[in-house]
Amino acid sequence: MASIVDRPKKDGEITHQVRWREGGGRTDPVQAEQFRDLVNAHGQRWPPGWIPGKWFVEPETTPDDMSLLDWAHRYVDRLTGIDERTRKDYRREVDRHLSLIVHTRLDGTGPPATVGNIVKDDTTSTASGCPRR
Repeated sequence: MASIVDRPKKDGEITHQVRWREGGGRTDPVQAEQFRDLVNAHGQRWPPGWIPGKWFVEPETTPDDMSLLDWAHRYVDRLTGIDERTRKDYRREVDRHLSLIVHTRLDGTGPPATVGNIVKDDTTSTASGCPRR
């Protein structure tokens, strides 16, 4: 159910804001108070596992998924035709650069990057923070 909230401005003018919950609202006042307390406990941020419009959801899991660093190390270890010095250099570069990548979920949490959860935005935000050579 939509409602209108009057919002006074500093200059005395009043603006009107329409608020509603997609698909309805919380009809249980206890549930609404619990959610408010969770938001307060997390510094006025969404609680972990909360996705707006979907309520609390379980994190997506993929049983065969592996961390991006483990996958990259495995790739370097399986390269053929290179000497051990080159392999060591590649591993160092993997550790230096790929360890910076963090996957950012819709709820704002940042679990370690895995082969299954990494998306373009994760690598773009990491690369934009790196100095250019």
